Amino acid sequence: METPYDDTDDERQEKRGCFECCIKCLGGVPYASLVATILCFSGVALFCGCGHVALTGTLTILENHFSKITTDHAMLTDIAKITIFVFLTYILGIAWLGVFGFSAVPVFLFYNMWSTCAAMRSPMANLTSIENICVDVRQYGIIPWNATPGKACGSTLGDICNTSEFYLSYHLYIVACAGAGATVIALIHYLMILSANWAYLKDASHLHAYQDIKMKEERELQDIQSRSKECLNSY
Repeated sequence: METPYDDTDDERQEKRGCFECCIKCLGGVPYASLVATILCFSGVALFCGCGHVALTGTLTILENHFSKITTDHAMLTDIAKITIFVFLTYILGIAWLGVFGFSAVPVFLFYNMWSTCAAMRSPMANLTSIENICVDVRQYGIIPWNATPGKACGSTLGDICNTSEFYLSYHLYIVACAGAGATVIALIHYLMILSANWAYLKDASHLHAYQDIKMKEERELQDIQSRSKECLNSY
């Protein structure tokens, strides 16, 4: 017969077991990576959101207090925006260029393995001993030099090439590398477009300033002519 004390002991053990499970689950959370991810997204959100609101407020201050004619500062505002986008695109382009370079390493590795396996299976190869044909993964920096065995030779290499994981990973690496290359090309194209727009707006601002100076000179000339006519009429 169970006593109330036995029930409470069982409940305590169950509660302790749940508590220990929760502690283990919480202990397995990668807090450092989680904090870094949250900080990264928070920084991007703060930069984009606060930067946009700050630029809008600056434009409002310029329109209300410093330059009440919109055409006087519209060109300079557009140039400032394009300059910021050019800088960000340049930084992203460099970053994605590095991603593209790193993504080409596994493609090169898997291509060497695939070509070696194809050479071993080819009847024209006339190989006496395929066990001497090896692929050393350590030279690509994927695993350390003291890793054992670190390389695959002969039939072991052929078995690796015949697995579905190798076939799928090889083609997915090719697609991923192509995607990184397409991103780099798109960013370069985008940088060219922004640079062209920046040059166009820069020339337009110079033309606008020239037109303003020309209009002021024409007004001054008209004022001089009108004053001279008034002087002649007075005589």
